[in-house]
Amino acid sequence: MHPTEIHSIIRSGIDRNSRNYPGGMNESESGMNMAGQNRNVAVLFSLIASMTVGALILMSLDHNGPSAGAYSLSSYLRLDPVDEVVRNTIKNEVVQWNRIEIVYSKTGGGNVKELALLTGLADGGSADVHFVVCNGKGGDDGQIQAAGFWAKQQPCGSKPGTIRICVISDRRSDGVTDNQLQRTDALAESLSRTFDISPRTIQYPLDWKM
Repeated sequence: MHPTEIHSIIRSGIDRNSRNYPGGMNESESGMNMAGQNRNVAVLFSLIASMTVGALILMSLDHNGPSAGAYSLSSYLRLDPVDEVVRNTIKNEVVQWNRIEIVYSKTGGGNVKELALLTGLADGGSADVHFVVCNGKGGDDGQIQAAGFWAKQQPCGSKPGTIRICVISDRRSDGVTDNQLQRTDALAESLSRTFDISPRTIQYPLDWKM
């Protein structure tokens, strides 16, 4: 074979290798890169699988009933923001408030309308509360409802200037749920901040869990 033809064949082989392995990469190096890519893909799929399993476990643990009193993140996030409940329910000119009082409804369930109805049937008056925090029996667990006294910015009870928050609970069979605890504390903090009420003037029940 003529030397020119041999040189042409060798050159053609080099060109093919160059196209298959850019930058002069040999077959061994290419195999190592492919193996590394395969490992990266395997790790990625493992992470996705782990995150999916973890999310499913959390969702399965997040189906506690309101009576169990366990904190439910998804239920909590579905509730209206506390600051919006405080501000957006006011229909009259805002008055000056200087105290916050938290009391129990002494009922196993209910909401702001039912509480007003029960009070009206008992003594013909209105429920002396500005806000009601539900326990899942009459309203969503942790739901904050504004009463007519708050919408009209009127005092209630025998303590002028005091905002009364009623937590639905009979304190016997069910107690107070974790959602109620967190939402009531958040409501008191929002009211304190909005109306410049000193935290020292917030009155909780003696057995309240801080």
